[in-house]
Amino acid sequence: MAETLRRPDPAPTFHGEPRGFGAALAGLLVETRSVMPAAGATGLSLVLVIAAMCFLASLALGAALSVERMASDWTSDLAGALTVQIKPSPDTPPEEQIDAVMEVLDGTPGVLSATAFSRADTEALLEPWLGAGNVTADLPLPRLVDIRIDTAAPPDLSALAGAIAAAAPGATLDTHRQWRTELRRAARAAIFLAYGILAAVAATTIAIVTFATRAGLSANRDVVEVLHLIGARDKFIAAEVQRHFLHLGFRGGLIGLALSVVTFLALNLTGGGDGLFMVPISGLQPEHYPVLAAVPFAAAAVAVATARITVMRSLERML
Repeated sequence: MAETLRRPDPAPTFHGEPRGFGAALAGLLVETRSVMPAAGATGLSLVLVIAAMCFLASLALGAALSVERMASDWTSDLAGALTVQIKPSPDTPPEEQIDAVMEVLDGTPGVLSATAFSRADTEALLEPWLGAGNVTADLPLPRLVDIRIDTAAPPDLSALAGAIAAAAPGATLDTHRQWRTELRRAARAAIFLAYGILAAVAATTIAIVTFATRAGLSANRDVVEVLHLIGARDKFIAAEVQRHFLHLGFRGGLIGLALSVVTFLALNLTGGGDGLFMVPISGLQPEHYPVLAAVPFAAAAVAVATARITVMRSLERML
């Protein structure tokens, strides 16, 4: 009697097997078959909505990073700079006033350099505000001296201001303290606004995923009942649904991230965007892009957590 040989069944494949990073990333992009059919509310339309939310989130996060960096650079520059303003005096010629101020600065410890601006330099500073050709020769203009100080060992500003005022009538020392305060305040306001937008986008995404999850469960109510009849537990059903939303959230996050990167690269090429609270938002620095790369993973995590919580609560009410 001939013996029938049977081919052994292939070894089963489990989702928990260790995989490389490339395989894991491919698994996020390519959705595997699920026992829960995808309803229309959780398909392409949801991917596009999540992509839009992630685009706004990336813009808000990038704006916060850009403003924070620029405000830090500006305050650092202002901290190491002083300005002497010399008003015209009927008793002393401007050149004598400048010479007296420069003599005081040359003998002051902590002053690294001092540069006196000519009248033409002052006119060039005023032209963006008054317009080219509107600064006439008879317009009395103050003379300016730009000072760079050692921030590690700065001079005594009060003593320096007194010495300058005594040496040259009408000369005053500007420490830019008010400008630094206003700049920090404007930067904090812009950063808080950006993070507020980020929080609003996250809350909106949670609401959208919650609605889509409930719509998907309602559309597949018969499937859920059959799964319960054959012994499936709520955790199994929740795992199937959240795996579906994991792929949707990650794909939408990647689309939103790509659009935001293109936007910031365009800002880099054009030289920056319009001012926001007197602080311009420019393109990002290379070290900021890895921070934006976390947006798709955050979107997937939010979608998965929201879907699981919604499914567990909905199943308790359905059955």
